[in-house]
Amino acid sequence: MRVLFAAVSVTSHLLPMVPLAGALRAAGHEVILVGQPDLLPEAEAAGFVTASVGSAQLEAERRRRMAQLAEQQAAVPGGTWQPTWDQLAARWRERVNGVLDDYLEIGRWWRPDLIVTDPLEFSARVLGGALGVPVVVHRWGPETMSTEAAGPARRALAETCARVGVPDGLGDPALVIDPCPPGLQFPEAAPAQAVRHVPFNGAGSVPEWAHRGTGGRRRVCVSLGSMPADLGGLALLRTLASALAALDRVEALVPLDPRLREQVGELPDSVRVVDPAPLNLFLDGCAAVIHHGGSGTALTAIAHGLPQLVLPQFSPALAMCGERVSATGVGLNLPADTRPGPAEIATAVRTLLDDPGPRARAEEVRRTMVRQPTPAALVPRLESLAVGNAPRREARSR
Repeated sequence: MRVLFAAVSVTSHLLPMVPLAGALRAAGHEVILVGQPDLLPEAEAAGFVTASVGSAQLEAERRRRMAQLAEQQAAVPGGTWQPTWDQLAARWRERVNGVLDDYLEIGRWWRPDLIVTDPLEFSARVLGGALGVPVVVHRWGPETMSTEAAGPARRALAETCARVGVPDGLGDPALVIDPCPPGLQFPEAAPAQAVRHVPFNGAGSVPEWAHRGTGGRRRVCVSLGSMPADLGGLALLRTLASALAALDRVEALVPLDPRLREQVGELPDSVRVVDPAPLNLFLDGCAAVIHHGGSGTALTAIAHGLPQLVLPQFSPALAMCGERVSATGVGLNLPADTRPGPAEIATAVRTLLDDPGPRARAEEVRRTMVRQPTPAALVPRLESLAVGNAPRREARSR
């Protein structure tokens, strides 16, 4: 069968789907990733054949708005800015209308038997309705958006659906796949098919320093993600550096894009800036992870049995991840509205390094994670969803 994958222009929404795409290819199926131009290099590095929709201008506008969101949060005293459903609806309509015609053209040409999409790429669900193809939604981690947005998205995109011949509106997915291990997902999230989180943090080489000794120091990975670093995360990094410099025999590794290094300024000797590399290639040598609330980072830390400290900055989604990390006991969460300073952060890191509780809980959750069905185990179920498209495949083969 042919499977069309789709994702919004956020790498953290794409990467959780890569292991499933690999499992489908290994089973003999054809796979293509459809996305905006900025997403395609990452997708191609992960092994996808790709097709482009939309334009670079759409992504530039999205990043401009993300910067505005960061400014709006900073302007809220003691709180986190939350978008309204009306604001989200307007954003969804604008984005879907900007890429949908391209999706339809590619879909009618390639004729997929199944569509797999991240929860926020509503264009893929409209495409599924237009082609009569089942759609599978693949969550990226702990989130409630795919559940809460069902009604608002259906209302927001009703006219768009009607315009392209889907009079019944945005359909429900045939299946929802969830890579969260038991306990980490929000209880409010709709039921879903569990799948094991297989860490994939991008393509790359094992850094030379990863297999060297630490001289008796405990190594802590600081991962702030690409977007948070662009949108105010560097100020957080300076605060983190002050906190980590106060800890004895601790080495902090900060993977950071070279273009951002000059903006950081001088850092303590114990805080080492390194070139970006996939986290799963070097976390085995770490004692803890400090991050921005990215679900991929949180799940990868759990997969290595590591305790984590979450310092979510500008996005409600990042804050939600921090909430679940704390609630599950695999780490600590210092949300932005608490305005944590170096002393509070240093205390939290000491707890992760010295208190066996978070590490034991992370190892417990890791063991439940590896008992989840692998992506390969889900392939027969996905094949069964596409059975209704057999006539389409037979017509294509003639």
